[in-house]
Amino acid sequence: MPQPSYTYANARLAALSKRLLDPPTIRRMADGSLADALRTLQDLRYGGYSDGSDAGVEQLISAELIEAAEEIRALSPNVKMTDLFLLRTDIQNLKVLLKARMLQTKAPELSAGGVYATETLSDMVRDQLYDALPGTIAAALNALEKQLSVRVDPQEISVALDRAYLQYALETVKNDKVLKQYFLSLCDFDNILTFLRVRAMGGTKEMLDDLLLPEAGIKKQQLMETFDWSFEQLNRILSASVCREPLLAGLNAMQHSGNIGDVEKARDNYLISLFTVHQYETDSIYPIIGYLLAKERESRAIRLIVTAKRNRLPDSVIAERLVTLYGQR
Repeated sequence: MPQPSYTYANARLAALSKRLLDPPTIRRMADGSLADALRTLQDLRYGGYSDGSDAGVEQLISAELIEAAEEIRALSPNVKMTDLFLLRTDIQNLKVLLKARMLQTKAPELSAGGVYATETLSDMVRDQLYDALPGTIAAALNALEKQLSVRVDPQEISVALDRAYLQYALETVKNDKVLKQYFLSLCDFDNILTFLRVRAMGGTKEMLDDLLLPEAGIKKQQLMETFDWSFEQLNRILSASVCREPLLAGLNAMQHSGNIGDVEKARDNYLISLFTVHQYETDSIYPIIGYLLAKERESRAIRLIVTAKRNRLPDSVIAERLVTLYGQR
């Protein structure tokens, strides 16, 4: 087994990246029929696909993401940083398990490809023992358990875990310019998205206060003060954001379309672009993280296309929701 090094890891990932579905292939899948899309997956042996049906597409996606996670963990010279991105899957699984336990329902199938085995996470939630998790996240879960003994609010579970994850991430990457930019941008985008959703549903400032994630360039107080402002006035608070231009572009697109999905799309496209510019470096961790994000984005594109085709939705729905793939400029 070679000693982990960025040169070796990035050379290996350059070869693996050739298996990523490129934009023309995704476009052909989007433009064709469901049968055409499935045939493409079968021809590419995506996730070991062989039976020609669409019944197990989620299993194929899961198989691909598990393989990508295993490859990343085996190759990464800085496992703490790459695990930070894999940990997002564990956070989603913890949300599912906690909500199922508190609501006394059966948890749906968990997502694979995180840092921890799904069985391990299930045991943690059942036993309410979180010491194996990073300290910030374990502390948040312990506090959440005390809170849940008094009242059950599924939304509070999601918000508490998202906050804890992002606090841990920002502390972990504080000395890395690119990764810090990624997580600060994620906080700004998601706080603006929360702001827009709360306003759209006729919510209150107090509701917004309960839902906001850690601060980045846009401060919590600014969002509270601008809650009743017009859309045009809202743009004034973006100047301090680390992702001002893409955020403004997303908001402008939303203003014309009325679709909050335009802001989400701007977020996703911007975040992948932070790694695309480093795609061919041989001595950094960024191509490794970029490959992982590319596999996740590929899986979302496949899920979108198959779901839309299965439900006979118009191709315009796919076109509107497809985001930029890794390597596109």
